[in-house]
Amino acid sequence: MKVSEAPLSLLILILIITSASCSQPKVPEWLNTPSTCCLKFCEKVLPRRLVVGYRKALNCDLPAIIFITKRNREVCTHPSDNWVQEYIKNPNLPLLPSRNLATVKIITAKNDAQLLNSQG
Repeated sequence: MKVSEAPLSLLILILIITSASCSQPKVPEWLNTPSTCCLKFCEKVLPRRLVVGYRKALNCDLPAIIFITKRNREVCTHPSDNWVQEYIKNPNLPLLPSRNLATVKIITAKNDAQLLNSQG
């Protein structure tokens, strides 16, 4: 019995795609996903030397403080944890704008020249 190539090729393609999607590395839930809300908190205290800033995600189902590390990872933490409160009270740790509130500035040639002149 001869099997046509189209269904066989389709089956092989589906198997390849399925195996590739299953082999994706698992990311811990306490690392923030591209959305601005967290699914789970990190249970460990983050070393202060690794933290470069933070965001607030307080209007979510799970309110959180999201710390940004030197490697640009976003770590979800419980806002009422003592160590979290200590970190965010530090004036040297900047509060970063929420990603959903970020604005895009339209750059024109005039703005570009002003930017260059003000930096130089």
